[in-house]
Amino acid sequence: MVVIALAWFAGGQDIGLQLVAWQRDLHRALTTAIATLDAVPTATAWLSLLGLSFGYGVFHAAGPGHGKAVLSTYLVSQGGALRRALWLSCLASLLQALVAIALVTVLVHGLGWLTRQAMGSVAWLEQASFLLVAMLGGWLTWRALAHAPRPREAARDHDHHGHACDCAHHLTPRQAEDWRGALAVVTSIGMRPCSGSVLVVGAASLLGHYWAGVLAVLAMAVGTALTVSALALASVMARGWAERRLQRSRYAAGAARYLRLGGLAGGLLILFLGLTLFMTGVRAPATVPLLDAAPAPAPSASPFGG
Repeated sequence: MVVIALAWFAGGQDIGLQLVAWQRDLHRALTTAIATLDAVPTATAWLSLLGLSFGYGVFHAAGPGHGKAVLSTYLVSQGGALRRALWLSCLASLLQALVAIALVTVLVHGLGWLTRQAMGSVAWLEQASFLLVAMLGGWLTWRALAHAPRPREAARDHDHHGHACDCAHHLTPRQAEDWRGALAVVTSIGMRPCSGSVLVVGAASLLGHYWAGVLAVLAMAVGTALTVSALALASVMARGWAERRLQRSRYAAGAARYLRLGGLAGGLLILFLGLTLFMTGVRAPATVPLLDAAPAPAPSASPFGG
């Protein structure tokens, strides 16, 4: 589990660079689509903008990122139903879109910031999300340790049931679905918006097409949710497969203990990931490579068009 999560986060260098290149190409195509929509607002122009936005979201989510590492590690180590995995993926993607829209609306149009200045706030949100990831990992680690059975209790449960009972001493499915953990996962992923979505809604609104930018970012969220949901479902199914294999193996009697250890390992991994990313961000603040590709039109009088 740890190896898979770290490999997904780090990603292959060649694949990661290729995905970034595709994202940049899509971003240039998006700026062109916005300009076309401004010049000739036809149905074809709208469909082109929304389709490209959806594709951008798919490719952006396919690249390496801490959000996918956190979500997959959480689901593999803590458990959860398929429907729960889908909800977490969709809500995190939607929150990313809403934060991007809010940044442009409040900072650029409300406070008069430049889009480039607003992008600086993304770095602060990113650092805050890393701290929240570390807090989530710390809480999951503490919860795994707090629910570990004492030796005397484990022996008593074994005598009563003929096996190591996990009735109230490990992370049951009900505990794994704790809304606090789910909220922390969604917030830690979603509070850091995609820089491309901020730039797109900013460029569109500056051209007088605020709502076109909003719809484009929401289309990105749909594409992102599709890719992240596939990873989340794979994580849940992988845990289910591992549990079935464990139950059929000679280690079935200690299945509850192994699941607890998995939960503890997942919490420690998420804690380590959050702290590492936060310290890396402090030493070397993130840059936004797509800024150079952003158009610089004259702002309109209103963010809502006209």
